Amino acid sequence: AYLGDMLNDIADGRMPAGLLSMLLLLHMPQTLENILPLAGFVAVMWGLGRFYRDQEMAVMRSSGFGWRQLIKPLLNLVLPMAVVLLVLGLWAAPMAARVAEQQLEQAFRSAAVWGLQAGKFHVLRSGGLVIYAEAIEEEGVALRNIFIKQSEDGREQVWVAQRGSYWMDQETGDRYLILEEGRVTDVAPGQLDLRILDFARNDLRLPEPEFRRKKKTSLDSQPSMELLGDGSLESAAELQWRLSPAITVVVLGLLAIPLAHSEPREGRGVRVILGILVYLLYGNMIYLCRSWVTDGHLPTYIGLWWVHLLFLIFSLVWSRRQGRFPV
Repeated sequence: AYLGDMLNDIADGRMPAGLLSMLLLLHMPQTLENILPLAGFVAVMWGLGRFYRDQEMAVMRSSGFGWRQLIKPLLNLVLPMAVVLLVLGLWAAPMAARVAEQQLEQAFRSAAVWGLQAGKFHVLRSGGLVIYAEAIEEEGVALRNIFIKQSEDGREQVWVAQRGSYWMDQETGDRYLILEEGRVTDVAPGQLDLRILDFARNDLRLPEPEFRRKKKTSLDSQPSMELLGDGSLESAAELQWRLSPAITVVVLGLLAIPLAHSEPREGRGVRVILGILVYLLYGNMIYLCRSWVTDGHLPTYIGLWWVHLLFLIFSLVWSRRQGRFPV
């Protein structure tokens, strides 16, 4: 979804194409937060399921192998993953989000990095705005021999200018092309309505970058310590959300014990599919509670914690009922 949204923003001119690979790399910490809990969950289920299918677990049980011996190697796997997820959620992912915003800020100051190349037509707004510059000079700021075609409110405008420059408002973040010594032709298609205007200077506003429209409401880039000291509902929900992957990987590891139990001739895919369904239910409940905390429908001291506690108790009760733990 992230890649699709990014490609759509690039096509509409709201994001620079030159930063695609860097933004994907900076998005990796957030991607790992989503992938690692599921990967650890499936890995534990797959490994334990192999023991059951090959009757190795039955031999181990008959030899006095208790649940404590099973939990210890399990924690040796999931606890390091939980530590990694804590580092990713509390430090790496917010830092990467801040670096991404800084790179976008810097990129939108340069027409070259933004994606406007000399001698090529640049299509924005799904074809509603077409920009062409014969040459780009002075590190992507100055343009020469510019052609622009714009469709807006049922009219079409053709701009031609000898010189131009790329400019970004420091306060609002709006981007402009400053055109000098040019002419604009305004026509209504299918009507006898034609206007021609010569100008010495004219500023053309470009589409708003996507990251600026989301920046006011996004908390992804705020440091965790700032969220802790903020005290708002949004900050509390975001902080609990960052801690959730580390807790989830431990809870899912324990839940994998009863889910991995299978008969000798039972296919391995059935248990994996069931585990993925449990993971989706777990994740959706966390996401829903995050929205409830943000909207004030759920107290912050309950927050997302009750979901983790519910699945933890469920995993222990299920394991005991299946006889995985000796009484």
